[in-house]
Amino acid sequence: MSNNSTITTIQYASAGCTIVSSLLSIFGAFVIFWTYWRINYVRNFPRTLLLWLTVADLLNASGNLVGTTDYISKNGRHDDICTAQSIVTTYASISSFLWTLVITAHMMASIQFRSNRTRSTVLNILYHVICWGIPGLVTLLACMQDALGSDSDTNTVTGTWCWIKSSNNTHTKTIEWMLVAGKGWEILCYILSLSILVLLKLKLYLSGRRLRDLNAGFRDEDTHFLYLWLLLWLLRVWGTIRFILFWSQKEDNLTFLIIPQSIGDSAQAFGNCILFCFLDKEVMQHIKNKCTSSRFEDVENERLIPTSEGSANNEKRVFYNTE
Repeated sequence: MSNNSTITTIQYASAGCTIVSSLLSIFGAFVIFWTYWRINYVRNFPRTLLLWLTVADLLNASGNLVGTTDYISKNGRHDDICTAQSIVTTYASISSFLWTLVITAHMMASIQFRSNRTRSTVLNILYHVICWGIPGLVTLLACMQDALGSDSDTNTVTGTWCWIKSSNNTHTKTIEWMLVAGKGWEILCYILSLSILVLLKLKLYLSGRRLRDLNAGFRDEDTHFLYLWLLLWLLRVWGTIRFILFWSQKEDNLTFLIIPQSIGDSAQAFGNCILFCFLDKEVMQHIKNKCTSSRFEDVENERLIPTSEGSANNEKRVFYNTE
């Protein structure tokens, strides 16, 4: 067990933000799952890709929740729990970045080239091989090199969860592992998603046409996928800034960034829930209709169930009639 005899105020704040953010993401993930399962007309190919992205984000949020809870509950870290959490969150984070890039590639093929080839069975299989296989290989390599787990230098680049063992390596080696096990994929995702999705949004705007006019496989609300890069940047850029500062060995100058990072690194699924469920008019209309119909059914049932007084009166009428 790695002991931290004193947990600072900012670490407690970081832990609280991580727990709340993770719980919201777990909730958001299940909302996305429910809408995919229950609302048939939104279940198109982009939504299916979002489903797999959400699976990765759910794993990441759950891992951060477990790691943070272990950290504050025992005033320190259990090495086994920390290592297991590092494995899960490293795997899930890389997978999330790759699924985001797959969605970006699909949007580009569908809008720019008006092609439906990205929906083929062969490419579907390839997406899963890439998005689940590459993170598995990277995580396995990191485990074999004992790069993941507890670190005596708490919160080097993360919040109150575990990631790279910087205490076991030189500064340069630690940076290399951080790039391989997450930050390199994250920065690549930043650049590609921003450049491609912004250009696609500009093309759509200049053409003055709706998304489904360019490709019948989309709904109008699927334009929200063009803002996926913005959500990624808003949530994850704080950790990237801390990584750059750590690389330049100036991290201590902006330790307050641990708070927005603690919120953002675990909030991807909740952010996607807001973007693709709460801001999706068709999804919200379906939910409102469901709630309204449920209330109407409850009122009708109450009207059909006789009261005890009404039942007694009915019995009296039946008795008198039989006489």
